[in-house]
Amino acid sequence: MGKLKDIPKIDRPRERFLERGPDALSKSELLAIMIGSGIKGRNVKELSGQIIKKFGKNFLNISVADLLEIPGIGKAKALQIVSAVALVKRCVDELNPKDNIIQSAREAVALVADIRDKKKEYLVCLYLNARNVLLKKEIVSIGILDKSLIHPREIFGPAIELRAAGVVLIHNHPSGDVNASQHDSEVLNKILEAGRIMGINIVDFIVISESETHSFLSDSQVSEINYISDGNQISLFSLLKNDQPIYSPNIIKKERKNNFSHNNDIKSGFFQLQNRRFLGNKYKLVGFIEDIVNEKCNGFESFCDIFAGTGVVGNRFNKKNIKVISNDLLTSNYLPLKSFLGITEVNSEEITKKIALLNNLDISYDNYFSENFGNTFFTLENAKKIGAIREKIDEIAKDEVEKTVLITSLIYAVDKVANTVGHYDAYRKGLDMIQSLRLLMPDLKVENNLNNEIYQTDANQLIKKISCDVLYLDPPYNSRQYADAYHLLENLAKWEKPPVFGKAKKMDRAQLKSNYCLKSATSSFADLIGNADCKHILVSYNNTGESKDGRSNARISDAQIINTLKSRGDVDIFERDYKAFTAGKSETDGHTERIFYCKVAN
Repeated sequence: MGKLKDIPKIDRPRERFLERGPDALSKSELLAIMIGSGIKGRNVKELSGQIIKKFGKNFLNISVADLLEIPGIGKAKALQIVSAVALVKRCVDELNPKDNIIQSAREAVALVADIRDKKKEYLVCLYLNARNVLLKKEIVSIGILDKSLIHPREIFGPAIELRAAGVVLIHNHPSGDVNASQHDSEVLNKILEAGRIMGINIVDFIVISESETHSFLSDSQVSEINYISDGNQISLFSLLKNDQPIYSPNIIKKERKNNFSHNNDIKSGFFQLQNRRFLGNKYKLVGFIEDIVNEKCNGFESFCDIFAGTGVVGNRFNKKNIKVISNDLLTSNYLPLKSFLGITEVNSEEITKKIALLNNLDISYDNYFSENFGNTFFTLENAKKIGAIREKIDEIAKDEVEKTVLITSLIYAVDKVANTVGHYDAYRKGLDMIQSLRLLMPDLKVENNLNNEIYQTDANQLIKKISCDVLYLDPPYNSRQYADAYHLLENLAKWEKPPVFGKAKKMDRAQLKSNYCLKSATSSFADLIGNADCKHILVSYNNTGESKDGRSNARISDAQIINTLKSRGDVDIFERDYKAFTAGKSETDGHTERIFYCKVAN
């Protein structure tokens, strides 16, 4: 077949579509309109015909990789085709009834309303696939719910048979009190342990009465958390904390003092480094850490926070006579670190004017950010404003210092209006964060930053290039990657506008994965410690070792930490009680924050 222009107009796909409508066109002709143009030696009709013929009935499952195997199809065309297919499939899904998809505690309870007024205790299991589609509802127990009477096989037998990805457990209290009883907690702990071993999510445990409901995942009287994250199920494993330390060596020094942070006076219109929600944030523990450093590290002149996160620990030691080395792999952390700890000169008056300009932008149009994150993670108005401000920052920042500070201001402002629980793995179903976005000025103390060094690199590579007096380590504890929890802020900070996918609209994060969340965590830790050129080492590591599912278990055991540190010198362990999040409304006793300290031998 020759060039498309040689074909009579009436036979060209676009002209036929306009003349006769889509039903008059074949699948290959409809695809030709989507592709738009052919390649050298093959017009668009030939190209589309080849694609339809190659994939046939499997066309709706076509992937970018499949299309790239066809000569002449590049990434742009492949993405265009696959995106169109995905859009059609999504629209069709939305037209179909959703009665079999369990998205929240409310929807789960609606399926078992008949047990609300029962005089006996029932335990009902809802078995779900990875998309939270209901596979089966089964009554597991009638009578007294007791850990000795409910064997995990009764719950997980059907789950294995159905190849279920998750289970929602619903239990009624005839007494009318929906607060979890001691038996409930014992049963749940037993079930969680079995689920962790078998790799099956316990999505939620719900207690109901005739008129009330309590979900361990979210109290439905306060808020409602969506169970679904496009195939990545949320579960109780991601919330429950262990209530016992997993070791009690004689070298533990129990710390009972209350440690308070200083420099808390926030000026009106300003924000400080710690004014941000972040998983594992050590702000409430920096006084505890500082006491250990002051006791053990006399006369130190340099402090390295090599897994800095928000940077609150390094910031505590940021003084004119102390060099702070701060490092984090995420751009959304690196830019605030650079602003607060790395900038040595700043025109505050100029930045204040530009923040006022950004706050007063007239926003009326959609943009990349609002199209992807509006009416989910943010109100549509705030999402439009966030995208427009980020675009404007690139336009008005006269240098990297201004750009860094302005993006930092935006990141902190975004955190205040995000419709989340503090991270971006999922969003709240109800838009309850409706206040308007407003940027503030960071409270910078640039006079303390003259000797500081800020990095954005792999910690195990950086450790080979630096030296310090005090090395502080706060690595990720488990397999839950920070890049997954903060993908949205990373997207905003870098502003490369990549394709996003899934319910949580995550971008490709392969390059941001930490080895400390993988099975290689122990060897990575040993490598870092072995290459450390320092006098003192402090390691923060959470004590939730075997408390949750495989993703949440600590990657490095206490014995491995102690043995690795002992290869460099004597080890002490400092421990402080720390109130952590627990399931339901109960208090968890015994949760501690530990600091492993090593005096490095000469």
